[in-house]
Amino acid sequence: MEEKETKIIKERVKTAENAKIQRVAAAKVEAEIGEELAPLRSQLNTIQNALNQLNQGNQQSTMQNQQQSSMSSGGQNQQQSNDLLRQMQQFSSQAQQQQQKTFQQLQQSVHQAAQMLSNVEQSIQSVNMLNQITQQINQTQQQLQQQSQGQQSGQMNMNNQTYQQ
Repeated sequence: MEEKETKIIKERVKTAENAKIQRVAAAKVEAEIGEELAPLRSQLNTIQNALNQLNQGNQQSTMQNQQQSSMSSGGQNQQQSNDLLRQMQQFSSQAQQQQQKTFQQLQQSVHQAAQMLSNVEQSIQSVNMLNQITQQINQTQQQLQQQSQGQQSGQMNMNNQTYQQ
C-alpha cells in the first residue's frame, strides 16, 4: 500500500513539474515573441505615419491641382508619391520577411522546449525505474538475510539437540 501511495505521490509531483516546465516554456516563448514583435510594431507605426502623410500630401496635391492647371506640379507630386509608395512596399516586404524569420525561430524554440520536456520525462522515468530496482534488491537482500538467519538458527537447534543427547 505504501508503494502505491509513493507511486501516486511521485506521479503527482511529476505532473506538477511538467506543468510548471510547460508554463515556464510558454512564458519564455511569449517574452521572445514580444521582443521580436516590438521592432515590427515600431516599423508598422512608421509605415502608418508615412502613409498618413502620403495621403495628406495626395489630398493637398489634388486640391492644388484643381486650383492650378499646371501639369508639371502634379507630375512632380505624382512622382514623389510613387517613390514613397515603392519605398513603403519594400519596407512592408522586409517587415514580412522579418516576421517569418521570427516565427520560424519561435517554432524552433517551442520544438526545443518540447524536446527538453521529453528528456526530463525520460530522466524521471529512469530514476523511478532505478528506485524500483534498488527496492527489489533491498527486499531480496532482506529475504536472503532472513533465510540465512533461519538456517543458522536451525543449525544451532540441531547442534543443541545433538549435544544434549
